[in-house]
Amino acid sequence: MRDIVAEEIRAQIFDGRLGEGERLVERELAEQFGVSRHPVREALRVLQREGLVDSLRSRGLVVSALNRQQVIDLYAIREALESLATREAAKRIAAGAPSTLAETIAEARAAVDAGDIEAAHEANARFHDELVALSGNASLEQMLAPVLGRLHWLFRQVADVSYVVDDHARIADAVIAGDAEWASALAKAHVLAYRAHTMKLLFGEDARVDEGGSVD
Repeated sequence: MRDIVAEEIRAQIFDGRLGEGERLVERELAEQFGVSRHPVREALRVLQREGLVDSLRSRGLVVSALNRQQVIDLYAIREALESLATREAAKRIAAGAPSTLAETIAEARAAVDAGDIEAAHEANARFHDELVALSGNASLEQMLAPVLGRLHWLFRQVADVSYVVDDHARIADAVIAGDAEWASALAKAHVLAYRAHTMKLLFGEDARVDEGGSVD
């Protein structure tokens, strides 16, 4: 029940029904979902660990808000960890590890063709999760866990999901071919392009990336 409630609250955050800074009251959520307060309390703890919910001294639990610096920081984390994950995933596939990346890409393309944007977003987000899992690096998964919810929210800010699927397909081809360095380079370029789009969308500015990968 905790997981069901967490998924519903997460979906409401992702699609905007629960906006940034909105209070999350256990009693009201329990009534909305027709459950006791215990699974709601546990679900909110899960979402706190994912970074989607904050606990404020003055207001209690609220939907997390992202400022400019936090978005920059999240993308810096994503750039470093996902390029590493992609490189390691390609190495593992070259060594014979199985992969479902191609199936996930096909699912995302089918969703785009059907006009099901939410399903496409879900498949695109799962693609990143599968890359991290495929890396075989448990510590890497643990490092990403506290920011995973916010990253998935950022994934949904790009309106042109077909562009994202095309990028993912190129990365998947390199990973499946076992080309670790090329896969890592494609992953980094994807993150930087995604970051520039997000900065413009959320803050109305162009993100200029210097040679070291930092944002001006």
